[in-house]
Amino acid sequence: MNVGIIGGGVFGLAAAIELRERGHSVTVFDQGRVPYENATSTDVAKGIRRTWYGDGGPYVELVERAAVQWREWERRTGEFLYHRTGGMKIMRGFEPGNVMYENWRYLQSRGSDLTIMTAKEGRKRYPQFVIDDDEVCVLDDWAGYIESERAVAMMAGIARDDGVEVREESLVTGIDETADGVRVHVEGVGASEFDRVVVAGGVWSGRLVPEVGKNLLVTLREMIMIEVEEPEKFARGRFPVWSDDPDVNGWYGFPLLREGYVKVAIEGIGEIVDPDIDRAGSQEFRDEAMEYLRWRIPDIGRGRVADVRACLYCATPDDHFIIDHAPGPDRVIVATGGSGHGFKFGGSLGAVIADAVEDASNPLGDWFRIGDRFEGLADQTRSVTESRGYALTQAEG
Repeated sequence: MNVGIIGGGVFGLAAAIELRERGHSVTVFDQGRVPYENATSTDVAKGIRRTWYGDGGPYVELVERAAVQWREWERRTGEFLYHRTGGMKIMRGFEPGNVMYENWRYLQSRGSDLTIMTAKEGRKRYPQFVIDDDEVCVLDDWAGYIESERAVAMMAGIARDDGVEVREESLVTGIDETADGVRVHVEGVGASEFDRVVVAGGVWSGRLVPEVGKNLLVTLREMIMIEVEEPEKFARGRFPVWSDDPDVNGWYGFPLLREGYVKVAIEGIGEIVDPDIDRAGSQEFRDEAMEYLRWRIPDIGRGRVADVRACLYCATPDDHFIIDHAPGPDRVIVATGGSGHGFKFGGSLGAVIADAVEDASNPLGDWFRIGDRFEGLADQTRSVTESRGYALTQAEG
C-alpha cells in the first residue's frame, strides 16, 4: 500500500518505520521541521516507567517492548538517549486498593518488583529530598527517561534511511476520501493521493478528523528548567526520575540533563486551549514551582531558573490512546490522544498502528479502538477539567 502519515512526532514516525519495514510505501507530512518545535513530542526529556498503571492493562507490556526497541534503535544509530536512572514516587496511602500498590502486585506477578522504602530509608538513599515521616518511597530501578527531542530526530533519520519520504514544512489543510483512496491537501502545494492515511497530528488531529476531535482535549501544562549550584548531586546514578503524590500536589522531575539543568513539572489535565497558543511560561507557575522546590528539594529550590515554558497535551476523556479507523472514512486511521503518557511507547506503538492500517488483529490494539468509549464522557470531562487529575496515568511527561 501507499500510506500517507500526517504528523512527524513519535506516533507518526513509529508508524512510518513499522509500515516501511512491512514493505509499504510511506510519506510523512509535518507542518514544521522535524522535530517540530511546537509538537508535544519535542521536549528535552520524557519519563519511561511501568508504574501507576494499576493492574497493567496493555501498558506495562507495551512499555517493556518499547524499551527493547529504543535500545535497538540506539545500537543502530550510535545515539544513546535512553537512560535507566530508576524512578521514585513519594506518596502516602500505599495499601491495597491504591493504584500504585496494585501496580506493585501486578509487577510481582510478572516476575519484577519494586523497592518500598520508609521515609527514613528514602532520605538515606536520596538525601536531596525532604521526606515526611508518614510518607513512603516506591522505587522502580527499571524506570528512567529518554531525551525526547533527540529521540524524534533519531526516529526521523531511521525512517529516511529506510526509504520513508519525510515532507517537512508541509501543512496539511484537509483530507477527503475518494473512490480509490484518500486525498491529502497540503497548503501551497496541492493534493497527493494514498491508499490509506494515518492522522497522527497530536493536538492538531481534531482539525482533520472533527468526529474524533470532539473527544480530544488540548490542554496546556508548564515546566521549569533550573540550573543547580552542585550539579553532581543530581547526576544520573545519584538522583532518580521522581514524582510526588498526585493526590497531594503531583510535581515530578528528572536528573541533571545534557543541557545542564533539571526539568520539573506538575501533573494534571491543565487548561483547555487552542493548539496554536503561545508556549511561553507564566510567572505564576515559576513562583509556584520554586516555592514547592524550596521545601521538597531545597538545593534545586535555591537554583537559577534557566527557562519556563509550556507544552500541550492531546488527551482523551479516559486517558487511553486512540488508534482506530476514523468514523466514516474507511481508509483513514487516527493515532493520537497520548494523554500525557504516550511518548515512552514510541518503540512499540508502531506495530499497533500498522496493524490498524492493515486491518490485522492485535489484542493490544483493542484497548485503543473508539467504539462507544466516549459516550457521555467528553462533555463531563470538559466540565470537571480543573477538579480531576488523570485517572489512569497522572500524566508524567
